[in-house]
Amino acid sequence: MTDRIETITGAKRATSFPWLPGLLLCVAVGAAARVLARFTGAVPDVLIALASGIALANLVRLPESVRPGIRFVLNKVLRTAIILLGAGLTLGAIARLGGATLWLVLICVCVAVSLGLLLARVARLPGAIGTLIGAGTAICGGTAILAIGPLIEAADEEIAYAVTTIFTFNIIALVIYPLVGHRLSLSQIAFGSWDGTAVNDTSVVVATGYVYGPLAGATATVVKLTRTLLLVPLAFLLGTAHAARSRDGTRPQLSPRTLLRSVPWFVFGFAGMALLNSTGAIPHPLSSALTAIAGFLIVVVLAAVGLNVNVAKIRRMGLRPLGIGLGLALVMAVVSFSLVKFLRIG
Repeated sequence: MTDRIETITGAKRATSFPWLPGLLLCVAVGAAARVLARFTGAVPDVLIALASGIALANLVRLPESVRPGIRFVLNKVLRTAIILLGAGLTLGAIARLGGATLWLVLICVCVAVSLGLLLARVARLPGAIGTLIGAGTAICGGTAILAIGPLIEAADEEIAYAVTTIFTFNIIALVIYPLVGHRLSLSQIAFGSWDGTAVNDTSVVVATGYVYGPLAGATATVVKLTRTLLLVPLAFLLGTAHAARSRDGTRPQLSPRTLLRSVPWFVFGFAGMALLNSTGAIPHPLSSALTAIAGFLIVVVLAAVGLNVNVAKIRRMGLRPLGIGLGLALVMAVVSFSLVKFLRIG
């Protein structure tokens, strides 16, 4: 009887924290990557964590019990890391990026959305895939796709396809961008601005920046969060346009509650931490400790990114939408880089 009670109690504890197994797996992979990075020289811990996650996800049959934890890391842990990164910045450092960076963000977002729609029409992609890929490239990858998908009545398969396409480019960017940056001798501010406008998912933007250097990582984070704030107006515009085109009574309603769900609230947490640090409310030792914790959490997030990659699914989904997504990402890389040079950022 006692054994049975203990079993039931243990089961209840497990269901109370369904994210725990996946979280522990991501932390273990991240910690191992940190240790290995001490012996790999130029290969950073974020890249080791990403590669290890991909290898585990595709060579080992992972139990379904780790899936909730992987999603938890990609959502909650990522946002926690970004908020903590604010403790290492000041509002003065953010303001020094200047109006040129804001123009860079605005132009890149407009170009990405417009090109996504145009390329989708030229390639005759089915349904909403082109809109989703354009939105994901313009703003914040999977987050934008998941927020906008229901507003334009995208099918689950289209959302999954678009996320996978964006995600494929993210992996390529994490490896290639720092190499290109060093080859072209970009300053850390210039690289961070390029990374923050041309790479999609927040986790990969931050990781790519910190691979290049601490100032590049901080710059990329600020630029990316500025770009993320544009998710709300973009969601409103695309949702309104879709509703206007719909002729039946099943079109989605753009309620205030729906739009509030798309607000990236963690951006304000990041700004709040930077404000506290600017006023001296966060002592320097604590600021350094929070920044170090955020750095490790980013490694854990990249482990989750790798664990979420399904190579077989990418192979099965076909080449045309994937080619459009990668082509759009390549164009945006060139456009963003050209604007960074033209605006003389960094």
